[in-house]
Amino acid sequence: ILRHSAGLRLSKLRKCPNMAASVWKSCRNAAQKFKFAPFLRNCSQCGVGQASQIILRPLRDAAIQRRPLSSRASGGKVHRWLRLGFGAAMLTSVSGAGYVFYNYRQAMTVTSEIPVTTAQCQSTPDLPPMKITLYQYLTCPFCCKARAFLEYYGIDFQVVEVNPLSRGEIGWSDYKKVPIVIVELDGKDEKQQLNDSSVIISILKTFMVNTHKDLDKVVSYYPVMVTQDTNGNDIKEIANKYWVMVDLETMSEEYGKRRRAEVKWRKWVDDHFVHTLAPNIYRSTAEALQAFDYISTMQNFGPWERWAVKYGGSAVMWGIAKRLKNKYQLKDDVRESLYDAANEWLKGVGKKRFMGGAHPNLADLAVYGVLSSIEDFDAFKDLMENTKMRPWYERTKKAVKSHAGANTVHIHAP
Repeated sequence: ILRHSAGLRLSKLRKCPNMAASVWKSCRNAAQKFKFAPFLRNCSQCGVGQASQIILRPLRDAAIQRRPLSSRASGGKVHRWLRLGFGAAMLTSVSGAGYVFYNYRQAMTVTSEIPVTTAQCQSTPDLPPMKITLYQYLTCPFCCKARAFLEYYGIDFQVVEVNPLSRGEIGWSDYKKVPIVIVELDGKDEKQQLNDSSVIISILKTFMVNTHKDLDKVVSYYPVMVTQDTNGNDIKEIANKYWVMVDLETMSEEYGKRRRAEVKWRKWVDDHFVHTLAPNIYRSTAEALQAFDYISTMQNFGPWERWAVKYGGSAVMWGIAKRLKNKYQLKDDVRESLYDAANEWLKGVGKKRFMGGAHPNLADLAVYGVLSSIEDFDAFKDLMENTKMRPWYERTKKAVKSHAGANTVHIHAP
């Protein structure tokens, strides 16, 4: 209507009913005809009564009542439904984003380590028959770290993908983070629950090098200690979190030196390296949407949850990424902090094939594991192109996927 009336003066419409009839016929639907009705009313007031009666007959036949033209008169209901729909969409996004934020905070909480204790045990490469179940989020860096360990050593395990919003798959557990590993030994009715990726790896590795194969005893080497902060809140700390427990009396000095280096870098992964990932994969709105498009497709979400996580989660995590950059004192261009961390790791590896020498150690598996969680994102591609990380990463990936650790002898001394 605006297109037609812009080239026609109202005075011409008033004087020429044929011209008015021509504009009327160009209307595509009843709504457009309704908007044009005031022009015809003006025509009838100027003496073009017969023509206007003929032209207005379609309005009466369509049971459309003429009234003064206004933006609310023609689109009130449409606008009202649009507002309701938009409000429902925003509510859905906010609720979904809230769940995402809560689960992220839960997953990123890292317990601290207290002084090391020792245990009397010996070594063996054998593992007794057992069933391992890994409860995980597919794209969680800590879950990827635990999965890399299990794959490298060729340990058979089942995966249960946990819905990050409802977490119904771990509703039976008081511990609400992932990963969780359940170990069932043949001949025993009781199941052993292992929590925290670094503790899971340390316990299973210690279990592999012990001759007594008493999992309950191995778990006792990693007690949970509860202290309180200045506000009276409980803080849970896990002793020996990064240590594989071996007999110190028979451990060689060289092995002890290598083990201390391994512990140092495993802590570095949890305390520093992993915190450079989120600000990079959610660096911009486009990258945040890319990440959550992948996450919402790969994770165990329903249709409603997938929509809420993709749009609500990406918006919230983009904002959280800015806070994380400040919290962990990353550079303004967070890519530079990611590159610096990678170069720091490569400097530690030096000219060796792996940090562990000829074979990956637990530090290699930890770095590879958390880094593999962003393999499908732009941040990973930029990292491979702007650092010399690719050769080490490809070597470690090949070792993990081929279960190379299943053929190694797990001894604690050379």
